[in-house]
Amino acid sequence: MTDFSRILLATDFSERSENAAQRVLLLESAGVKELRLLHVLSGTLLDELKHLVSKGVSARLREAMQQKLIEQATKLQTATGLNVECNLEIGRPHAVIIQQGKETDSLIVVGAHASAVRDWVQGSMLERLLGGSQQPMLVVRQPAKTPYRRVLVPVDFSPCSAAAVEAAMKLAPQAEITLLHVSALPFESKLRFAGISEAEMTEYRLTCRQGAEREMDSFMQGLTMHSKPLVSRLEYGNAPEVILEMVDREASDLIVMGRYGKSGIGQMLLGSVTEYVATTSDRDIMVVGL
Repeated sequence: MTDFSRILLATDFSERSENAAQRVLLLESAGVKELRLLHVLSGTLLDELKHLVSKGVSARLREAMQQKLIEQATKLQTATGLNVECNLEIGRPHAVIIQQGKETDSLIVVGAHASAVRDWVQGSMLERLLGGSQQPMLVVRQPAKTPYRRVLVPVDFSPCSAAAVEAAMKLAPQAEITLLHVSALPFESKLRFAGISEAEMTEYRLTCRQGAEREMDSFMQGLTMHSKPLVSRLEYGNAPEVILEMVDREASDLIVMGRYGKSGIGQMLLGSVTEYVATTSDRDIMVVGL
């Protein structure tokens, strides 16, 4: 099962980062033992400041950021009772976060706006983090007021999907967890062009669903028991769209997805779907690997 005893909290001292910090405080049941606070100053920004103003400004900026790190670390330490380590680094933010997450073998936690606006960890930054890191990553978009209560886990029955379910149970042990599988008839539009009747299409869809039902039953039997019964849902359609619709329908406050998935006819390409959902949804999302 995924280990969440070590957390790397990346901050830019914004409101979204404060949301991420507050969420970390609610993860006590996940068994957190080590907490590291990281702020990355862009090397490009510091170089620009040297050219535009004076070298002393860069030094003062580093001192100010270090002081803010210490202040936030002190607050987190008081709230958690943990010894919070704080690090100020200079470089490319996504590269430094990925490197430190790997070196400390930590769950990476970052904050993001709830909207789809591209910012510090939205758009290209989030894509770089997801594409470059193999560590589990929690992207916090909503203010953290209570522990997670309703978790949606899209699955394609791959080992990475199983890891996502295990991670959801570890991170949110008291939550109601729903497993969602989205299936679609392979090459449906081409079958229509080939003159396949609607009756035949309906029969094909039924066969597809029956296969998914068998796979879901087998998949769930191989999972570790949860404190609450797991709920399963089988839907038909375009995977990213159905996932986002289900999030709203179920009022999910967390989505947990595998970083990679199965490929091939009839299977949800979890990797590309994960990236789309992670950069589009307004809910918190955790992405895990094997």
